[in-house]
Amino acid sequence: MKKILLGTSALIGAAALASAANAAETPKITLGGFSTFQAGFTGEDQDTNLRAGAFRSDNVITVRVNGKSDAGLGYGAGIDLEADTSDNADSAGVNAERTYVYVDGKWGRLQGGSDLGVAKTMKVDASSIARASGGIDGDFSYFMTSTSGSVIATPDLILDYGATQLGDESSQVINKLSYYTPRFSGFQAGVSYLFDTTGSDRGQLLSRADNTSGEAENVIIGALNYQGKFSNVGVEVGATGEWGNSEVSTRNDLRTYQLGAKFDYMGFSLAGSYGNWGDSLQLKSTGSDSATRFWTVGAAYETGPFGASVTYLDSRFDSGATHNDFSNLSFGVDYKLAAGLTPYAEVNVIQLDPTGTANDNDATVVLVGTQLAF
Repeated sequence: MKKILLGTSALIGAAALASAANAAETPKITLGGFSTFQAGFTGEDQDTNLRAGAFRSDNVITVRVNGKSDAGLGYGAGIDLEADTSDNADSAGVNAERTYVYVDGKWGRLQGGSDLGVAKTMKVDASSIARASGGIDGDFSYFMTSTSGSVIATPDLILDYGATQLGDESSQVINKLSYYTPRFSGFQAGVSYLFDTTGSDRGQLLSRADNTSGEAENVIIGALNYQGKFSNVGVEVGATGEWGNSEVSTRNDLRTYQLGAKFDYMGFSLAGSYGNWGDSLQLKSTGSDSATRFWTVGAAYETGPFGASVTYLDSRFDSGATHNDFSNLSFGVDYKLAAGLTPYAEVNVIQLDPTGTANDNDATVVLVGTQLAF
């Protein structure tokens, strides 16, 4: 009788578990993405043997998987697949440029993978209101010639800036673990952790090499964001920062921050930010005065399907006696011609002035294109 009872209990338990599993929500898969085609026309100092115009396309397929357990645990994954006839121009990846898995609940959201950190997802600056291709954080760099000398050409902290003069995405999606708190009374906090800043630590690739020159280890990325509305004025404020230990004693530790704010009223928007890289990861022997910094400001207006913006970035990269300056004044307009279909035009007036006149490359980059988001 005892064996019969135990066997019956096991069967009932198994049936209950199967019933609970069947009752759980089946994860839903959503496909999306965008397709962009643009023409760029460039007039610049460094134009030897270069034509003024070129075409460019950019295509991404996004896969989102979202489910929820009977206990209310949310879970899922995200994959942004490259869908072009070339490798990614920003060195973001060959097959995919972003992948992650997550779990969430009333306690917040835990997310891990080759993914953006909280400094990128929670920052506030003038590019957050830019129209067309993104203004000061847009597509101008693809149509402009790089020279030599480090500059800050986009409003990003070090880990989101990349390895090239005009910025790329080679280090944005280093494998990391991130946590986002729930938003409470308008406030939300986030933190990301990386073992180190080696740009090859993405996807299935990893590196355990230590004492690498120019890299940081045990990296913490932090962010605090506030969103609110007072009367008819929308307010968003953000603070982000990066902290890490240099892997070699001859270089400074990683210490950066950015502060930004945005205001919205009756279709009008104003935004700005200040960011500081200090002397992060530079050789201590250069004697940097920690003046490597950037600031942004911008205004935008949206009415119905039409939007327009003007955004500006100014930066200075210091390394000892070297002072490299960069600025970009960007004008953009776009129009939602149909659901998901947005033609746009953009003009970027750029001054790229590293130390030494042979490296200067002042430019005007005009972009005309259209994006289909689906």
